[in-house]
Amino acid sequence: MKPPSLFFPLLLLPPALASINWDIYERGVVKSFRWSRSFPDDSSDPLGFDVHCRASATFHAKLYRLSDLPADPPAGLAPWREAIEDVLRRIDYLGSFDGVDHKDTDREIVVMEYTAVPEPVRNWIEEQQRVGEQEGDGYKKQWYFGVFEKPKKEGDKVWNTVKPRPTAVEGGGEKVVVPVVRGEDKIVVFPAGAAYEILPLWVSKGSSCEREYFSGLPLGVVVLTWNGMGWLIFTGALSNLTKYKPQAEDDTILAWIMDHTKPDRDLGKRDIRFRVEALSVTETEDGKRTRLMWEKLHRTVRRNERKIQKEERMKAREEILSGGRIRDEL
Repeated sequence: MKPPSLFFPLLLLPPALASINWDIYERGVVKSFRWSRSFPDDSSDPLGFDVHCRASATFHAKLYRLSDLPADPPAGLAPWREAIEDVLRRIDYLGSFDGVDHKDTDREIVVMEYTAVPEPVRNWIEEQQRVGEQEGDGYKKQWYFGVFEKPKKEGDKVWNTVKPRPTAVEGGGEKVVVPVVRGEDKIVVFPAGAAYEILPLWVSKGSSCEREYFSGLPLGVVVLTWNGMGWLIFTGALSNLTKYKPQAEDDTILAWIMDHTKPDRDLGKRDIRFRVEALSVTETEDGKRTRLMWEKLHRTVRRNERKIQKEERMKAREEILSGGRIRDEL
């Protein structure tokens, strides 16, 4: 009998399953990738949570493989090859947009114009660089992002990352002059998975989650005010990374790269787009009751499992001691 064709079942798959990244199952994800989509992709709210604000934005970038490093632009990154390899040696590779590790020279890296990166992300990158320089090599693993100057002329090589601008000049010491490189003369290079470490910052500025805030309150604090028709939200609700979690909890920031394109490598192109969405959520009373109920049920099931396992071990021990079971020493 002829086996059934797989073609028709694939046609019947729902869109969500048809768009699965099968590389996740074939190649696996890096151990450090702890993120997953924690809210629906149809703009509906996470079950059991109120969404106070939602922000999204689409970004243009270029996606390269490490095998592209020796090639000249635009298909490769030859002017930055040594500098990029140096940065990648210092950090843990954080995977693709889905955390996939394509291994060896198939590993992917994202390249963006520095000016195309949102200001909150640029500020975070520079602050990490400053702290990294103070703490030494042990801290540089937290950089995630490499910032490089563009070559001034054809044939030039870039050997190092751009030094961050100092925040202040300490009195009494020798003044250190740090050359200022214009934003349009720099690029940012990072493994796509690194974006998740600070994903809410990509959409925090200028979004509906950023409002004029009351004086005396720090950024990142959410203030809710009833105006007679609904709740108003003030301040940069997505700026507080301490509330950013992989899964929804009470008073949490969630974020995910909802979709991304692939470069047309057959035509020598590397251009892609990716869309980031972030939410600020709090748990509803119904959601809390449901969660506590399931947590209690889970604890009860686990407790009963341990009890049964303990009873089975005790029974087996008693049988051995009573001679009811022949013990095979071999």
